[in-house]
Amino acid sequence: MAVLERMYEETLSTDADWQPQLGKIFETATPTQKVALAGVGHPMRGDDFVGSLIIKGLMKKRIQTDRLVLFDAEDGIEWVLSRIREPNPKHLILLDACEMNASPGKIALIPLARTNYPFFTTHGIPLKLLATKLLPSVDTFILAIQPSQMGYNEGLSPAVQAAALSISKFIETTLRRV
Repeated sequence: MAVLERMYEETLSTDADWQPQLGKIFETATPTQKVALAGVGHPMRGDDFVGSLIIKGLMKKRIQTDRLVLFDAEDGIEWVLSRIREPNPKHLILLDACEMNASPGKIALIPLARTNYPFFTTHGIPLKLLATKLLPSVDTFILAIQPSQMGYNEGLSPAVQAAALSISKFIETTLRRV
């Protein structure tokens, strides 16, 4: 628990921090207190699709254990959050493109409690409000990826594609160890 309390003290992780922090969250998972990963993003909004795309890739590779559940929300996170309650996760990690005023492709693990509206602008209802109302007992984090472009087009920018690959490889590798 002390590890998670330290994470709450940080507003934004650095590139070097997100991997050990996420790894520690995965290590706390048990078959009765799972970690849920939910990918968020609109398929026609360029880099905005990154969270959903990562989860789709993990699902395709069948990256799931008795300690982890995956959800692909695309642009309908409101509907998925109610389904996340069923496996009763201890932690929820939302993978999403987020404007952090950072360089494209920057990755940060941020406790949802430390975010402020309008931190997330592509959702009709802020993620913080949704998660606190629908999942009040779940420790929720955002694995945020700084987008380069979020206009109406298909495909990720090179920087965000590299970030997505880094996240996917890290999750696959870590889950094989825990």
